[in-house]
Amino acid sequence: MDKVQFHSLIEILDEEIRAYTNLKDLFAEKREILKKAKADDLGVLDNKIIALNNNIVELNKSRQELAMKMLGKDANMSEFIEYAENVAPEFAEPLKERKVKICKIIPEITLLNNQNVELLKHGIIISNKMLETIINAFAPQGSYYNGAGKTDTHDMDMWTISEEI
Repeated sequence: MDKVQFHSLIEILDEEIRAYTNLKDLFAEKREILKKAKADDLGVLDNKIIALNNNIVELNKSRQELAMKMLGKDANMSEFIEYAENVAPEFAEPLKERKVKICKIIPEITLLNNQNVELLKHGIIISNKMLETIINAFAPQGSYYNGAGKTDTHDMDMWTISEEI
């Protein structure tokens, strides 16, 4: 077995771990931006997240290609570890360590992402309520008809201020 492939696999996994760690940091930053309602900063941060996600997709493709060369199929970490135990035992432990790191960071990223989604949902609800209030305040009032079938808008006119002294 070519040990160069195992070294390449470990390098790819290390890059993935760094990318996932950066993604976690960006999601944490996004949560703070959402809490502070800084919409301008959100677009810039989302662009960074998208770029990093594209990088992760490319790393996954590289890992899949390497799995095809090594095992003849796409493999998960457990399959890589099992394969290493059989053909190159010195790589089994480093692969196990990386699996632990990946398995630890993925739930953290998922939690942060779910929190961000909930914050976004809450922000949308608040924005909709504010917009509804603004629309209702400035929308022209419809005509109200009295019992005689005539319009009766003089006491509903929002542009007239009437005071009683």
